[in-house]
Amino acid sequence: MEFTNIKGNTWVACGPVNIGAYVLNGEAVLIDSGNDSSSGRKLLRLAEEKNWKIKLIINTHFHADHVGGNAFIQKRTECGIAASAKEAPFIDMPEMEPEILWSGRAPKAISNKFLQAEPSNVTLLLRPYTVIERWGLEIVPLPGHAHGQIGVLTPDGVFFTADSVISERILNKYGIPFTADHCRAMETFDMLDSFKADYFIPSHGDICQDIVPVTEANRRCLNALKDEILEICSEPSTRDGIVGKLAQRHGLDMNLSQYVLIQSTVAALLSPLIDSGEILCSFDEGTLSLKSRS
Repeated sequence: MEFTNIKGNTWVACGPVNIGAYVLNGEAVLIDSGNDSSSGRKLLRLAEEKNWKIKLIINTHFHADHVGGNAFIQKRTECGIAASAKEAPFIDMPEMEPEILWSGRAPKAISNKFLQAEPSNVTLLLRPYTVIERWGLEIVPLPGHAHGQIGVLTPDGVFFTADSVISERILNKYGIPFTADHCRAMETFDMLDSFKADYFIPSHGDICQDIVPVTEANRRCLNALKDEILEICSEPSTRDGIVGKLAQRHGLDMNLSQYVLIQSTVAALLSPLIDSGEILCSFDEGTLSLKSRS
């Protein structure tokens, strides 16, 4: 992992999670902090090698692979941490993520570094469509993958798009991207289609100058999953039954962490189908049964 200059004062360190940096007069704002303390240590070392002082970390959303380095960096630099109001509580209290995914006290098997980062202290709440004046960074709401997810547009015209979209090669590899709100994700794709920036940097995938092919791939993927659910529900099905059939169809090697992530995505896709009446709910001996209307 190394920081590469994209344009002007905007840098990126590409890796499992692409980490942004905007640097003015030797003071750096990081955009996300990676998976864990090891990521935090690497980022701090890279900053020190460039004589940057990390003053702020902007977290695009609360997922552990984006906030995992916060605690390490904050303890050593006393930097601020900024996030949207919807995401901040989960950064301060990361144990809530596995508990929400499990809908109660989470088993230890999902209270791991992939779903639960170390806690860190959010010092700045970010409002949508505001600018952090000291650096001129614009905060753009990108709900869908996470409810309070944000992107960051730098004054150089570089747009860090978080997990709002994923590169097509990664979609093809994994097949079922995590989604918290299907309808808002679709709205975000539509917004991105007309968004003006010189470069788009997703957290997972390739830097591009034309975002439209990427949004189209993500739109197709979620719509295909919705159609799969409708087809599965042509016969009465349970939520777990839908999860199992999708896992089989996409060749997924399941474990408890994978299960709760896919189950949450299935729930997000089911909600608009239930609201529209395309899928009907009934109960059979106390078990929720889901069936397509036609």
